[in-house]
Amino acid sequence: MNSWSERNAKLDRERSGREIAALWRADPDSVRLVNDGINIVYRFEADGRGMFLKVCNAANRSMLEHRAAAEYLQHLAVNGADVCAPVMSAGGRLVEEYPQSGESYLAWVTTEAPGRAISLEAPTTEEFHAWGVALGKMHRTAETFRPSDDLSYLTWKDLWRQTNDGLGPEDTEPVRAEYDSLDPWLRSLPEDLAGFGLTHTDIRTENAMWDGERVRIIDFDEPVYHWYASDVMRPFLEFSLLPALRFDPLFDAFLAGYREVREFSDRWVGELPRFARMKNLGFYWWDAVNSSANRPDYGEWIAGIRRRYGAERLRLDVERS
Repeated sequence: MNSWSERNAKLDRERSGREIAALWRADPDSVRLVNDGINIVYRFEADGRGMFLKVCNAANRSMLEHRAAAEYLQHLAVNGADVCAPVMSAGGRLVEEYPQSGESYLAWVTTEAPGRAISLEAPTTEEFHAWGVALGKMHRTAETFRPSDDLSYLTWKDLWRQTNDGLGPEDTEPVRAEYDSLDPWLRSLPEDLAGFGLTHTDIRTENAMWDGERVRIIDFDEPVYHWYASDVMRPFLEFSLLPALRFDPLFDAFLAGYREVREFSDRWVGELPRFARMKNLGFYWWDAVNSSANRPDYGEWIAGIRRRYGAERLRLDVERS
């Protein structure tokens, strides 16, 4: 069976990029390939605005899956969230189909978010405060999203089942023990409107664009029904090794920004370390699937997660708040 990348590789990058971008009235001289991974991504300009075009083989992601992401993003953009807005094609569609050599490719376009990605090397509290505001707005807007009847979305159960199925028979200790210790906790969490909804699932620095005043969230490929706390936790996975004197101000600024626009209880703050462990099991599974190398350091790996994401790190100092 062909892999995701092998199916995408069949696309004629240069000619097809220009032809697909033309469906959004692109300036043909402005079309540039900027990424060639899970999605084939082009940047172009139309009517004086920068835009990004994502293309994917339909065998990798269906029309309904593309529409699900695009319509969710459209709802967020129209209702005041700080996101990259989807753009209708000249034909009035969010998603266009492009046939080539017997293959079908699907494409959609979003506006270019101004600024740069959140700094990974020298993050500031100003960036993190704005990042928290942007995520709070996104979650607040997500509460009112009602998808069309023909659309469906993955849930945390799908991701958790995928992780479980991906753990091989050799993953008995301590990886399996880590999964088994988190499973009853996850299943006990309430799926209520206040804490649960359609999330981004990958709120990392590369998907948060800072223009000096605001952060705009980008890259909405696969929204997932999950707890909002899982999105709140995600930015800090990249900063977990910072010393507490640097980590804590960033965390406090992010949470303060989020709480300016949406409630986030101390109860959910206390759950963040376990959401981090859940996410890291998913990363571990992905790494194992995509690497031919064995991972004999299971014990060290799990112990490292627990050190980095223990309750003493992701915490809210209630007395200071």
